[in-house]
This record gives sequence, C-alpha cells and structure tokens, in this order.
Amino acid sequence: MLSVEVGEDYAKAIDKAIAASGLYSSRSEFLKDSIRKNLADTIELSWSLEKFREGAKKLGAKARKRGYAGGLLSKEEKEKIALDFIKKHGL
Repeated sequence: MLSVEVGEDYAKAIDKAIAASGLYSSRSEFLKDSIRKNLADTIELSWSLEKFREGAKKLGAKARKRGYAGGLLSKEEKEKIALDFIKKHGL
C-alpha cells in the first residue's frame, strides 16, 4: 500500500479527467494506472539509454582502433572524412 498526497489543483484535474473519460472508477485507479505507465516509460528510457551507451563505447573503441586519440577534429580532418565517405559510397 502506498499513500500519495497531491495538491488540490491536481485532485480537481484528476477528477475532471476521470469524469470526462469514464475510464476510471476512482482517483486511486487513475493514479495506479498512471504509475504503471510512468514506470514502463522509465524502464524503456533506461533500456534505450543503456543501448546508446553501449553503441557509443563500441564507436569509441572503433575510432581508437583507427587511430583517433581524442579531441576535436580539425577542419581538414573533417573534410578528409567527408571526401572518403563520398568516394566510398559513390556520391
């Protein structure tokens, strides 16, 4: 069991949403469903961020393997990378 206190404005907004939608029988049901949805979204975001971090680590390892030592690329290095890409993809 969990007790939740919300401000009067939120309580009124919840009541209006319940009345307008007819989807919930009480504030409690509304809040339980909201918590479930928020938890699912948070878990999905966490998973996505972890996949992003894994990809960034792999990309960093690949760059280091190719000789990138860190720091910002110079204009010349960026142009070389762009030209190599264009040649490789026949653009």
